[in-house]
Amino acid sequence: MELFVGLKRYSMMGLYLVSALVLLVTAALAAEETVFLGDYEVSFDLGNYAGYQLEFEEVPYATVDGKEHPSHVCWIQADKMMMIALTDYGVLMEATSSLTRRAVVSYLNDAECTSIQTHEVDIEGKPAILGLGERPSGEYLICAIYWPDIHEVNGTLYGQVDCTIASEAPAELTEMLLNSIRVRLPGEEPLVEVRSGSDRIEL
Repeated sequence: MELFVGLKRYSMMGLYLVSALVLLVTAALAAEETVFLGDYEVSFDLGNYAGYQLEFEEVPYATVDGKEHPSHVCWIQADKMMMIALTDYGVLMEATSSLTRRAVVSYLNDAECTSIQTHEVDIEGKPAILGLGERPSGEYLICAIYWPDIHEVNGTLYGQVDCTIASEAPAELTEMLLNSIRVRLPGEEPLVEVRSGSDRIEL
């Protein structure tokens, strides 16, 4: 599970799994997946791709005001790994593009990537930072971070929950994940969003 190496920076023992709850789900038929990560409903659609499994874990991540906040992680296991991780900090955090970019670069650095590039994109219509780095093996790792609940307060962007998406999968599969992911906030009504071609992320 090397993709998660970037989230270990807040754990003194590295990636030590605490109270890991693991559930394996085989996707026999390709269809939109809906899962729960903490209090959040997350959906994504990998098109006609089938044969993957979903594994869920809760791992230590950050401490804010003396309270620990875990990341709820969904692994999408196939030939190459993909990951969705949600962290709810319990309080508003600055969600500026510069801070989000720093988090993406830190994730890729922790994964020992070089030749890192970052780009501003939109995920779910929200500002996001997409990063690409080359691993020592020569393979590429994608990391994208955005805040599903991002909003402006007195001219500064804030959010309480961030979403990290990482992928070693081929570009087409990674694009499907990035372009289809939806994070439904508690109490939020379902929203059907149709993306135009110009809004879609292409790697």
